[in-house]
Amino acid sequence: MIFSIKSFRRAAVSEESGQVTVWLSLCFLVFLTLYLVCLQSVQKQYLRQRAEQAVEAGMFSVFSEYETHLLEEYDLFCLDLSYGSGVQREDRACAHLWKYLTMQLEDVGGSLPAGLDLQGVQVQDCERLTDGQGAVFYRQAVRIMKERSGVSLAQDWLMQQEFLKEAENNAQRYEEDCEKYEGIVREYEDGEDGELEEEALQWDGLRKSFLCSMAVPGHQEISGKTVDLSQAPSVRELSVGSGQTEGTEGNLMEKQWFISYLCEYLRQAQEGLAAEEREGWLDYQMEYVLCGKASDQENLDQVILRILLLREGVNYVFLLTHPALSNQAQILASLLGVLTGNAEVIHALEQLILLSWAYGESVAELRQLLAGHELALWKTEEDWQVPLSGLLALIENPGKYDGQGGEQKGADYEDYLRMFLTLLPPETLAMRTLDVIEGELQHMEGCGRIHLDHCVDRLTAQVWFEGVFLERTYGYE
Repeated sequence: MIFSIKSFRRAAVSEESGQVTVWLSLCFLVFLTLYLVCLQSVQKQYLRQRAEQAVEAGMFSVFSEYETHLLEEYDLFCLDLSYGSGVQREDRACAHLWKYLTMQLEDVGGSLPAGLDLQGVQVQDCERLTDGQGAVFYRQAVRIMKERSGVSLAQDWLMQQEFLKEAENNAQRYEEDCEKYEGIVREYEDGEDGELEEEALQWDGLRKSFLCSMAVPGHQEISGKTVDLSQAPSVRELSVGSGQTEGTEGNLMEKQWFISYLCEYLRQAQEGLAAEEREGWLDYQMEYVLCGKASDQENLDQVILRILLLREGVNYVFLLTHPALSNQAQILASLLGVLTGNAEVIHALEQLILLSWAYGESVAELRQLLAGHELALWKTEEDWQVPLSGLLALIENPGKYDGQGGEQKGADYEDYLRMFLTLLPPETLAMRTLDVIEGELQHMEGCGRIHLDHCVDRLTAQVWFEGVFLERTYGYE
């Protein structure tokens, strides 16, 4: 009986031990499950990290295939989606990215990691140079100039704008007086009243004899190049991307940076006239950006006429406000018109002499500008170059005053181009500049099929792996 009791008690202790064992087993299973869950999470994070590293490296490799000619000639970083073929195919960029991703993930045996099977690649949201009417290119050009130079353009720009505003007012007055007085002397000569010296007729309409070739110094010849603009970026229908215009409107200082880019990378007539004939697109490229015509001749003619009118206005107002010079015109008019006894005709003749004198001085200045000289923005008596006695001879020999008697400081030919370009909207500046760049590139070996609306500054790639989806946006900064 005693033995039975002891046995019973031992059995009770054994049952309690079994309960503890079950509890520990359950705890072990819980911890094992938690461990496996954590292990699986770590594995997923490891695979995702490898996928992210592969995508980063792959995108870097894709963007390293930038268009080298654009970089070498214009410092522009762009990816040509046509890869030189002239036919844009975004699937080519996808194929290149797929190749680089595979190279990053494959092991020595050429196998992909388990769980990182590459399932798909897509490219979207491409920002093209031509998007936003050239806004993507405009911003990159401004960024280039800001990085290259920290010099503020504000002071020079304000001075030029002040001069341009006053010069345009003076030019308007010059044109109004030309319309008012031209023809009076000839009408009087054709009438029955009085007589005029024969020389008096030479001053009436003298400025109408101007030819743009008279502004070209020396024996230099104007380029005869002409291009077909029907396929230029500013004219043809373009491929459209996701680039926007934000940041290019209404910012005058950014426009000055962009114009500085044009001065740095584009040719202009003052350089082209002195250089040998070259292969390529138009020679007078900044003049094209300003005027948009299909020939060098047309673009240069328009620029010359605009500068001529500005200088005529400045010189005319200077003559009116300086008695020492205006008195010379008054005396000459009195001598030529004394036989008429008509004060109105004498006054008209005096104004015609002043108008012609301002025109002659302006022709001499134009030739000096195109020869590389500067002109004082505000005239002084020391700066005046053409005497009244030599004015008619100047028309026969425009090169008589090509050399400045005293070197002037002020604005050169490029500065006048800058003034005029400031008046154009940013989209016109950007698209015409893209015309020039594309035209020049297509004359280079290996670039005959390049189109700038196929060149992208930024894009977004979507990549699908087994269990991992990644989206990355990359661009040139």
